[in-house]
Amino acid sequence: MHLWIWLAIGGICAGIEILSLNLVFASFSIAAFSAALAQSFSSNAAIPLVVFALISVLSLTVFKPFVMRFIFRKTPASDTGILALVGMKAVATSEISGSSGTITLRSETWTARCDSGIIESGSTVIVTEIEGAIAKVALETSDLHSKES
Repeated sequence: MHLWIWLAIGGICAGIEILSLNLVFASFSIAAFSAALAQSFSSNAAIPLVVFALISVLSLTVFKPFVMRFIFRKTPASDTGILALVGMKAVATSEISGSSGTITLRSETWTARCDSGIIESGSTVIVTEIEGAIAKVALETSDLHSKES
């Protein structure tokens, strides 16, 4: 085959790959361009065919699984919205009890409740749960140790 035929096969396979996005035709395109390169260095007609076959098999068995694993890698799930606020530090702007209180969380004032005793104004708290527009909080452990000493 002529050099331009290998280049045409590589271009057609690349075009089909753009439409299909399954990386099979990308492997054939790489193999066809490799065969064109081999054709330009060799006058033997069998060498480009062997190069095409070898590169096709290698790219389908090595290149495709590696790229597919990279493309479809799992990213850890992350909380969004109000769920992202759980675990964040806030500052008590008023005394917090089981029935009343407020905190400043990310420059916003939130209504807060505490299930364990009373938290003084100015204390650093950790958001443990969000129920509607109310933040359930607990005293940060470093504040707890400083209050005991």
